Amino acid sequence: MHILHVVTRLGLGGAERVVETLARGSIARGHEVTVFPIAGPTDASMAGHLRDSLRASGAIVVEGSPRPSARVAVIGAVPRLARTVARSRPGVVHLHTEIPEFAWAMASLTSQAVRRTPIVRTIHNSELWGGWGRLGGLAESRLDGAGVAAVSAAAGDAFVRWRASVGRPARHPKLIYNGIDLTALPSGPGSPSHPPLLGFAGRFERQKGIDILLESVALLAVGGPPFRVAIHGAGRLEPLVAAAAERWPDRVSVGPPIPDLSRRLGRFDAILMPSRFEGLGLLAVEAMCVGIPVLATQAPGLDEVFPPEYPGRCQPGDAAAYADLMADYLANEARWRAQAAGARQHARERFAMASMVDAYEQLYEEVSG
Repeated sequence: MHILHVVTRLGLGGAERVVETLARGSIARGHEVTVFPIAGPTDASMAGHLRDSLRASGAIVVEGSPRPSARVAVIGAVPRLARTVARSRPGVVHLHTEIPEFAWAMASLTSQAVRRTPIVRTIHNSELWGGWGRLGGLAESRLDGAGVAAVSAAAGDAFVRWRASVGRPARHPKLIYNGIDLTALPSGPGSPSHPPLLGFAGRFERQKGIDILLESVALLAVGGPPFRVAIHGAGRLEPLVAAAAERWPDRVSVGPPIPDLSRRLGRFDAILMPSRFEGLGLLAVEAMCVGIPVLATQAPGLDEVFPPEYPGRCQPGDAAAYADLMADYLANEARWRAQAAGARQHARERFAMASMVDAYEQLYEEVSG
């Protein structure tokens, strides 16, 4: 089967990393894979790393538009997407997140090849169509026949609510947890460093709780236990991050996104996930598969990563509670490492790459007949 994945762009994001893993798994089973990013990259190094990784695995990458703004890029990408489908005749098209869904819906207005092609959608977040509500409702009306998967129960529930809000018939997605390629991860956590190095890697956006993390650092920075926070990413809240690094240079360092983050997780003593909501939280999954402690919130989607007995979570949006979580880790690092080691096998079994590829193969077969 030829599978065409459509993503917003090549760069920082869980959906893009899922496509990379799924492409690798599908190609290993004899399928052909093309990846079509709608927009140009906002980070050239991240995009280059992902493009090289996809091509090294045997995938074809067809660029939709060089424009980094998704709203602008979609105008030029829609006709090229239609031409790509007509030329390559994929057995199934797999849409990841809302902008690819909108582009596909627009392409279906004029392209018979697009209308004839079976589609699969993956719901990657537990809040949908932010800022695109009216356009999302239009797109949803043209996607009724798709097979739908969700990366978490929370993402699936969000999709059900979204469909109801725009007056479409009820659809209940198939739950397919994101799979992890264990060969791309360290064999285990590194040796503890002193002072402990805590890592945040992700978009500097309200969803990821970067503002909560910085408030928590402020509560611990004066007179608190020794620690360092390495923050890697980009986004609209970058001025807040830069101000924190300037205010506490001995506590906070800032750097760009790390292209090969999976392989370098062992440099961190713990991973910080202060999210308000997630689709699933791929970084948390990878850290748990390695055995690295994760300081998380009970955010929708993210909460599904951990076994029920895992204690390292607090309510989202509460800086004082998250500061307490960080303080507890700093005071009881050995206990946290033991907890993470105990949860490692649970994560490796629940988020196995082969299970994800199996589930999507079944869904592809269902929609393609």
